[in-house]
Amino acid sequence: MIKAQRYLPLLLASLALLALPVLGGNNSHAQQSDISGTTGSLATELQGYGDIDLFVFDGRADFLARIDETLGLANIKNPDQTFAKLPRSPFTITGRQNGTALATCHIFVPANITPETGNEIFAQLLRGWFRKSLSYASSSALTYRWLIHHEARHCKPDHFGGNDIQNHSDEIEADLFAFEALATDDNRDALRSDIIAFRMITSALIADKSHMIGLTIKQALENPNTAISRSADQEIAAFLKARQMIGKRAKAIATGVNPSDRDLVRAVTELREEVERGELVNASADIGTIFVALDDAIAHFAPRLHGSVATRKLN
Repeated sequence: MIKAQRYLPLLLASLALLALPVLGGNNSHAQQSDISGTTGSLATELQGYGDIDLFVFDGRADFLARIDETLGLANIKNPDQTFAKLPRSPFTITGRQNGTALATCHIFVPANITPETGNEIFAQLLRGWFRKSLSYASSSALTYRWLIHHEARHCKPDHFGGNDIQNHSDEIEADLFAFEALATDDNRDALRSDIIAFRMITSALIADKSHMIGLTIKQALENPNTAISRSADQEIAAFLKARQMIGKRAKAIATGVNPSDRDLVRAVTELREEVERGELVNASADIGTIFVALDDAIAHFAPRLHGSVATRKLN
């Protein structure tokens, strides 16, 4: 029997990036003739890291067919339960047999987030809260490549999963690995800005505990020579508290039953203003940093939306 695991960069609903154990067997290569364009080029790129297969799937039935080709559904215990919820973003299925890594690592990509569909992967993964088309310092195409290269890092045997703390470390490593793989003298600053903005938003609003990594990624990319002083537990606690405060403020602002995207943006902006005025109470320095960086991140990707609801003027 083969023991496998999958890494989920963004789960459904309000969760993100989780490693879950699954059982599988009978590894085989699946056909990739339907992968084209940017995704097709990436499939070739990934071969530089080793034996990695990249698959695009359209819906649950197509995904299960791919799994049947690669691992064999007959060898997976309760496949319907195991794959009950498919992630919105690229994810990796890898594993071990008798303590040895499987020869091939499989990266799966939902069809609706590929460039070939005209959709922007960051906009899709941010739930469309900040519109379907975002403003980038680099480009939508480069951020797509970055997320796929991120997944490639999970193909290495040392990323076979663990608890929230271990997965937290793995996700940081994967982000930085993908950044260094794609950064050039021409795009380094722009890609850095897009990654930080993306991770601040997902960590504060969407991610599960193991993927609340925005503060560490921000420090590692902006000040790579400085030591990370906070622990994973401290970072997770800061993001959980910040999310609670944002939700409470957005509900207080909302005129409807549920807060709108504009209510969410206004809540973040108001909290940022309180940080800058020294009025934020019962909050650590990290939480203050989160509110400022999160407000900047929203302005980065959605300047018009941010400007239409913000109560402050950007310099």
